[in-house]
Order: sequence, then structure tokens, then C-alpha cells
Amino acid sequence: MNGTAISNFACVIFNVSFMNCTWHVGRTATEDTQYFLYWGSLKNKNVTECQNYIKDTHGRHTGCRFQNVTIKNNNPYFLVNGSRSGQSIQSYEEYIKLYKIEKLTPPLNVTVNCTEASRRCSIWWQPPRTSHVENMSCFKYEIVIENKADAEKNPKTASNTTEITENDSYLYESFSSGKRYTVKIRATDAGFCRVSSNWGEWSTPVEFGMKGSAIENFSCMIYNIFLMNCTWQAGRDAPADTQYFLYWQQSRGEEEMECELYIKDENFRNVGCIFQNVSIGTEKAYFLVNGSSNNSLIQFYDEYIDLYKIEKLMPPSNITVTCDEIKNYCIIQWQRPQISHSSKDMCFKYEINIKYKGNPKGKSIYTSIQEGGNSNIFLRSNTRKKYILKMRASGSACFVSPAWGEWSAPVEFGNEEMISSSVWILLGVGVATLLMAIITIVFCKRTGCLKAAFPQIPGPKPAFFTLANTNPELMETNIQSTTSENEEIVLVADIGR
Repeated sequence: MNGTAISNFACVIFNVSFMNCTWHVGRTATEDTQYFLYWGSLKNKNVTECQNYIKDTHGRHTGCRFQNVTIKNNNPYFLVNGSRSGQSIQSYEEYIKLYKIEKLTPPLNVTVNCTEASRRCSIWWQPPRTSHVENMSCFKYEIVIENKADAEKNPKTASNTTEITENDSYLYESFSSGKRYTVKIRATDAGFCRVSSNWGEWSTPVEFGMKGSAIENFSCMIYNIFLMNCTWQAGRDAPADTQYFLYWQQSRGEEEMECELYIKDENFRNVGCIFQNVSIGTEKAYFLVNGSSNNSLIQFYDEYIDLYKIEKLMPPSNITVTCDEIKNYCIIQWQRPQISHSSKDMCFKYEINIKYKGNPKGKSIYTSIQEGGNSNIFLRSNTRKKYILKMRASGSACFVSPAWGEWSAPVEFGNEEMISSSVWILLGVGVATLLMAIITIVFCKRTGCLKAAFPQIPGPKPAFFTLANTNPELMETNIQSTTSENEEIVLVADIGR
């Protein structure tokens, strides 16, 4: 039977719960030789045959795949025997400590956060997953940081940084934001736990650096009490295939949630998010926007925000104006804006703006800023005018936004200056009469009817001024000829002559 037993038997546990065992057929085994693997916690007790054999080109079993393997403190028993027609096959058996044959998975969630001002990068991660170790201090790690810019120029002289640490974080102090780096990490036994002493698998290289890949101009606004919009711009140096994802945590005791309704640009890149049913608390909310790209690592952006500070307040509601026509003042009343986290009138201040209705774009005739309360008195200077009033609110105290909120819809009040109907009738008659007179005068001037209606009266004949001779005798004769017979003529002589 020499040479018929298997050789090079080896097993490895990977991905936490999978195990592969492989072997070589005996050097003198014929093609019709077949092998069978059994394993169990004790020899000859509760052993189980392999359910998923690996075969060579002749159909001979040369390995086995196991699933749902858990590592325990005991040493399981492995047996590989064989059969061949007409000949016995030498068996192979071995006890193996499973934790020693485990290929550790890579450390999880490798994260890099760099600060340009300090030229430092904080790198942290989580331990590899295993089925039997919960103590994070059981591992030590190898960290390799490569300067990608140097590697692209000259791979032979690329600068690498290699460190061994038993912590789950590392501070890299040679960072330059204009360069690109990669970091990869693997784990092994720290020396005092039941962990494989062999180095585990490398983590997927994580790139960092490349200034300008993180989002810019991040801002959020709460409106209509329960709705919130957050928007941002893509990093100016981010690759074209970059996609961003927003997560937020309303308070420390709540779970982190991803945006459910993204706003997209023309390239279908996420550039904003719409949230519903948002409530404002006393703690700052945490916002995180990270990114992914097939070409490089995208730097994340995070911020803590007081939600009450970003709320756009609703206008005051139920605004009414009641005027006293005798005392010429008006009482303005309203109710505070509705918000989700306060019901106190003292938390607000109000701005009141009043203009004439006939000049809504003109200068305000009354402006008042009032702390608290829900009423105001407006003294009218003209009771025959109609007015337009609008209001807005801001936070005065409490956890209420100090920024001015939305203006209310315009509210009209007062009386228009009216002219009585009798006055309008008289004005109309007067205008009509004047117009008819003007038309008649113009018509008569053109047709000559004025001369016929008003004939010219002749004046007296200028007899005295037509006498050429001033002789008294002749003048007497002329006078007599121009008088009637019954008239008495008296001559007045010139005594001085």
C-alpha cells in the first residue's frame, strides 16, 4: 500500500465560514482509485462525509468544499481513505486546530479623513470578521500607504509608507492635498488570542487626496413646517462618474438614514435631497455626503447643523384689522406662525408694513417691529384712504430661527375716498353745457349766423366835423336846413370878435 495514500493534505478557512480541503492522489494510485473525506469532533465518532467534492480530470476526489464552518476551541479530526477494486488503499488522518488555518478577512470599513491645513490624514477601520473572536485587541495590522503620483512617474522609486500597529486607527502626517494616495491594510494575531498567526487578506486599496472632489456649497432649509431641502454642488475636480449620497442623523440616539428622494442634475448626479416629516429638536443634526467613483476616492463632507436655524418661518396667520371710524385708529391682530417645536408667543418678533392701496410699490407709510404679542395699533392720518398691510416673523428667543420668514398675503382695510352721485351729475351737466356752447360759437362763426341774429346798429352822423366853412351866417343857414320847422334856433354870438 506504499504510495497509495494521499499527500499534501491542507485545509483553509476563508470568508469566515467557508473551508476548502485539498490533497494530491497517491503517487502509486491508479486511475480507478477513489478517495473519501470524513471529519468530526472526535475520531470514529460523529464524523461526516464531504458533501461537495473537488475532482481531477480522471474523476478522482482531490478536495472538498465545506460551508457554515464555525471555529471552536476543539481540534476536529480529518480522515481521508480510499478504495480500489481488488486492492486496499492507505488512509490519511490528522487533527487540526481550525483557528490556525483561517485566512483572516480584510479589515472592514477603511475610512480616510484628511485636513489640508495640518497636512494630516486620520485613517481608521474595523477588525476583520471571524466566527469566534469578539475582542478587538486580538489583532495587529500592517498598513501600506502608497503615493500614487510618484508611482505613475516612476514605479521603481515610488514612495511607500509601511507601519505595524495594534490600534484600529493610524495618523498619516505627510499628506499633500494635490497628490493622490492609496492605503491598504491586513490583519494577523496580536499574540495572545486564538487567531491565525498568518497575515490575512489585504483590504481593497482606498484612494484619498485629490483636492476638490468633495461637494461644495452645502445648504439646507426647512419650510412649510415639516419639509426640508438640502442642496450642494459637485466637487469642481471630481471625476465625471462621481455619484454622491447623503446621510443624516437627527440626534445621537437615532439611526443614520440615507436620503430617499434625491434631486438630480442633467447628468443624473445627485445634487440635493427632499425630506418629509422633519421635526426640529434641541440637538444638532449630523449630515454626511460621501461619494463614489470608479477612478478615485471621493472625499466626504460632513456638518452638524441646528435645524431651528435653517427654518424658513411661515407668515403670521389669521391677520385681521378693525378700525374705529370716530377715533381714527385701527387694531391689527394675528396669530403666531406655526412651527413644529414651540407654541409660545414670546418666541417671536414681528414686522408690520403698511402702504396705500393706490400706491402699492411706493414708500411704506408705516413700519413697526414688535417683540412678542399678537396685536398692534395703527393711527390713520387719512380716513378716506384704503390701505394694504403685510406681516412677517422671526425668532426673538427660544429655539426659533432669527432670520425673517415669509411675508403674509396682503390684507386690505380702510375706506376709499368717494364722491356723491349728485356731484357727478352736476359735473356732467356743466361739462356738457360748456361743450355745446363752444360748438355753437365755432359753427356760427363759420356760417355767419351771428350777424343775422345780432345786426349792427349804425352810429350818429358826424355833422359838426364835416362843416368846411365856419362863417356864422353860413353855419346858421346850415343849421336851419338840418332842423325841423318847429325847432327854435338860438344863435350865440362871439362877443370877443
